[in-house]
Amino acid sequence: MSGVVAVSEAVSLAFHGMGLLVSGSRMSAKEMAEAVNVSEAHLAKVFQKLAKDGLVTSVRGPGGGFQLARDPAEIALFDIYTVIEGVPRDDYCLLHSERCPFGSCIFGSLLEKMTDEFVEYLKNTTLADLQRGETL
Repeated sequence: MSGVVAVSEAVSLAFHGMGLLVSGSRMSAKEMAEAVNVSEAHLAKVFQKLAKDGLVTSVRGPGGGFQLARDPAEIALFDIYTVIEGVPRDDYCLLHSERCPFGSCIFGSLLEKMTDEFVEYLKNTTLADLQRGETL
């Protein structure tokens, strides 16, 4: 992923699904998908990645589903983001070019500032903050 702020559908599903699990309850992919009105198959695929990376655990069978693997205060939104998208790079050029055809970026430092602010928000906001409604 480039340094320019981007929130894919998969990241959105991960954020919203993880937010549903903050209460400590276990939910199936179907229940989460219905709660946020999205595709169960896509949400399940996203949560398989989160489980593989240790952010959630999964239980099969009746009464099964996903639950947080750690305390919500220990899971930053950045942790979730990087599981799905990887760590944002410091590449702010939309052309991904070494040399700007205009001499300097037509956006100035805007893209870098937006990306840096977004990443800082993700790093400094935990699932517990969302639960308490303490977002910036």
